[in-house]
Amino acid sequence: MTLLQGKKTYIVALIIVALVIVEKVLGIEIPGVEIGDDWLLIVLNGLGLGSLRAGIAKGF
Repeated sequence: MTLLQGKKTYIVALIIVALVIVEKVLGIEIPGVEIGDDWLLIVLNGLGLGSLRAGIAKGF
């Protein structure tokens, strides 16, 4: 787990944004994932998660 230490939150944020891109932009249905009409809110949540982690890592 030392390979992913400090990077797991970034990976989750990237997966969130990538799922929305695949569902909405490419139009590919992913089983078990329901994006809905509030896709922009989900993208902003993923980006916020990544920036929150970056702020904590810097010690602000």
